[in-house]
Amino acid sequence: MLNRRKKIGIAIGAGVAAAIALIVIVVVSTNKKGDPDNDGKDDGKDDKDDIGPLDGPWDNIRLPENIKAKAYKLSLHINWEHMNYTGTQEVTMDVTGEETKYFLIHTVGLVIDKAATTLHKLGGKSDEELTIKRTFMDTEKKPELRHDFYVVESEEAVAAGSYKMKISFAGQVQTEKLTGMYRSKYERKLQDGGTEMIYQVSTDFEPVDARSAFPCFDEPAQKAKWTTDIKVTFPAGIDIHEYNIISNMPLKEDLSREGQVLSGSFMESVPMSTYLVCFAVSDFLYKEAVYTRDDGSSVKMRVYARREQEFQDSADYALEVTPDIIKEYEKFYKVPYPLPKLDQIALPEFNSGAMENWGIITYRESSLLYNPTTSSTAEKQRVCAVIAHEAAHQWFGNIVTMAWWNDLWLNEGFASFVEYYGIDAAEPDWNILDFFYPDEMTTAMNFDSSPSSHPISVQVSSPEELSGLFDTISYRKGSSINWMMMKFMGDDKFADGLAQYIADFQYGNAAMVDLFDSLNKVANVNVTKVMLTWTLQMGFPYVTASLDTSIPGSTTITLEQDRFIVGEAKDDDTSEFDYKWHIPFSYVYKVKDGDVKTSDIHWIWSDNDTSKTVTVNEEIEWIKGNADGNFYYLVNYEDDNLAALANALEAGELPKATDKTSLVYDVFRLAETNHVEYDKALDMTKYAKTETEYVVLSRILSEVLSAGDGVKSDDTAYGNLWKYVAEMLKPRVDDMGWDPKSDNEPITAPKMRDMALRNYCKAVQDKTDTTVQEALTKFTEFVADPKTKKSEIKDVFTTVMRTAIIYDDDSNTNWNSMWQLLQDSDWEADQRIYIAALARSKNETVLRKMIEDSFAEDAKAGTWRYLYYVSYHGDHYDLAWELLQDNWDEYAVKYNTTSFTMGYLVEIPEVFDTQEKYNEVAAFFKSKESNIGTGLKTVEETLSKIKSNIKWKADHFENVKTWFTNVELE
Repeated sequence: MLNRRKKIGIAIGAGVAAAIALIVIVVVSTNKKGDPDNDGKDDGKDDKDDIGPLDGPWDNIRLPENIKAKAYKLSLHINWEHMNYTGTQEVTMDVTGEETKYFLIHTVGLVIDKAATTLHKLGGKSDEELTIKRTFMDTEKKPELRHDFYVVESEEAVAAGSYKMKISFAGQVQTEKLTGMYRSKYERKLQDGGTEMIYQVSTDFEPVDARSAFPCFDEPAQKAKWTTDIKVTFPAGIDIHEYNIISNMPLKEDLSREGQVLSGSFMESVPMSTYLVCFAVSDFLYKEAVYTRDDGSSVKMRVYARREQEFQDSADYALEVTPDIIKEYEKFYKVPYPLPKLDQIALPEFNSGAMENWGIITYRESSLLYNPTTSSTAEKQRVCAVIAHEAAHQWFGNIVTMAWWNDLWLNEGFASFVEYYGIDAAEPDWNILDFFYPDEMTTAMNFDSSPSSHPISVQVSSPEELSGLFDTISYRKGSSINWMMMKFMGDDKFADGLAQYIADFQYGNAAMVDLFDSLNKVANVNVTKVMLTWTLQMGFPYVTASLDTSIPGSTTITLEQDRFIVGEAKDDDTSEFDYKWHIPFSYVYKVKDGDVKTSDIHWIWSDNDTSKTVTVNEEIEWIKGNADGNFYYLVNYEDDNLAALANALEAGELPKATDKTSLVYDVFRLAETNHVEYDKALDMTKYAKTETEYVVLSRILSEVLSAGDGVKSDDTAYGNLWKYVAEMLKPRVDDMGWDPKSDNEPITAPKMRDMALRNYCKAVQDKTDTTVQEALTKFTEFVADPKTKKSEIKDVFTTVMRTAIIYDDDSNTNWNSMWQLLQDSDWEADQRIYIAALARSKNETVLRKMIEDSFAEDAKAGTWRYLYYVSYHGDHYDLAWELLQDNWDEYAVKYNTTSFTMGYLVEIPEVFDTQEKYNEVAAFFKSKESNIGTGLKTVEETLSKIKSNIKWKADHFENVKTWFTNVELE
């Protein structure tokens, strides 16, 4: 690959040299104990003659329980030109229980001035400085350890009491990775037509990257108050009056600006975990609003963004919805937001969607900014959802924090669940709760049905494993089982239990069982008993419902549960509950020649009920289990009941979209595992031309496309797939058109329009089709005048861009035009749409060049995204896999530490369906174990998915091929 960092090589080299020079000066000038090499690195030079015992508390990944941080005083001095810094960390801590000689604190990648480390006992008239016998990193004792402990050993064992440790250190701001304390950047367009690179420094510490910025007790249970002082020295030529520093708490007084030095001291924080500490240095401007409560108290709210007018104008929506969301959460949790301010900042480069740092939420730009003129409705919904999610964390996660990462779902699952109520408060016309089942539960079950899934609550033993927990299980399954709890407890009782939980554990830590205990206080069912079967074992059940109408005027329903799994369970796959669950079963049913009704909840207790029978004093035509899709399981049916449900779908007898959606989802999942014949599942989609509900039609389309992708090797069947899709969507295309019908369309209307048009244009495979022609005309008009035309196509922008590439000419005219649009774009949401469209080119040469160019320093929207989108396209599976292997080492440098992004790259080959490819993928990742980092768990999931694809092909290829080959088309 070309070295596209060459133009800044001198600056980077000078920066590193200056950092080293600065560090050496610090170490030597403060080394009072006479060892100039005693620099805190893992060099084994500390006390070579007497290293002390090899075994000790550093052998455990966890900090000792008898030392608890109480308060930090952090001071940082950042050199902007060289992107390095020096600092001091002063931590006050309590020792309890037995006496100890060892004080362990986390640090990694920093240069510690060991000789300057001090330890004091607090109390009495004056502090007593203790003699330090030795200091060392855990790797100096045992090179294989990766627990990141800096150990301070006192000369004498100390008793319970209060102590203070002060550490001096130096570090480098990350410039290649978006974790820890890192530099982000963007190109600002100048009036003379040139550009200028603008830099920011900010932090992203979750889960364990605070230790890379400063020494700290980097575990969630170590909650302490923070006082932070930050000083930044800028090079000549930068106007420091344009820059600001923000952190978790308000400034004690206005920022100081002296010469080229900007400095600020921040108020003491509430007790919080290290991963929530945050600060940002930028030249951004802000917009401000004040949220005022009925009692007159208030919270100052600011949104920081680039100073260009387009970005400032796009901050208004966040300021509009955030107060409504905070107000709803204060009502929901019955605890007020505790800080005097809430800053939200949109960063040009960010590792994830957003981070809930207390009082200063950081976002990628597309997650916070919404331009009412040019942003789509989908972008608006995403912005509102992300704000609602991060605001929810200010209670679940910040006020009450999980005691350890095994209960991450207490943070992410609850935020993913509660965000729907925040959105509903801010945008009540959206009816957002209707999206919970299709967006949360089906996504979770897709992942959780794999043999490589894991329980919600799971032990971890390394930083890489910690980062691997930020997955579909913690977020989507976590939110799904919270929804389930709410539905079987009742909305009001559930809210009361949560309020009790927040009140009992505020500013502290809690475990999963603590939550269940709080809910038990108000519930009519043993929540702990029920929920341990859902949190301590992976996967979920399917319930088979059988009807017996042999007695006139009565129906007996028999319910039996089994584990649902796609593929073969692992040999060591066991569960203390034997993969049985306590199941709240509800159902919708149609009385013979009568109405459609909904049942109460009937409990299937796995410790008592091998099967459950329910008697209904009416003759039933059909039942549809899991009423309204409220619960986390599938339902299987006898053939007659399934046929009756298929007729009910076509006749419109199922009144709720969630019931129709969950029925379709269940049938296809059960077909995948041979509990339903695949052709019967596909038959259920034939009515879809008359389906007008977005959530239902999108689910049907997804299942049809997934089945069709499995037979893409057969030209006839695969060709008929696209004809079938085109016929399915044509009524919606004709009905929706390209433009809104009114100014107050429901949120599902633009979603339906874009889904129908986008997939129809691809499926019809005819450049002369009038709909395709209109899309191509809109693209041509947009290229000629992007600023004016974007507002006219904002809700079909994805459709227009993708169609332009799908029907591009042999000269790649549209591709070249779009590539230039990408280079000219400052708007991340648009950049992502451009890249996804460009990746659909049929020209492999163009795609190879695109991947090469994605490694340039100024590449838009993240290097990984280009290859990931290429892998989405069925014709490019092999190409994407080849390019991943060819460029692996460069991706690993960027993403292999604690970045969530590594998982996206590792899952690229999960589409393969042959044993040969399985062996090839397994061998490659085996050879790269040393630099997969956080993607290691995803390797297992990817290989499991390939295995299930192989089995799908063996079980269903012929059946599905025959169905598409013979399906009746107009």
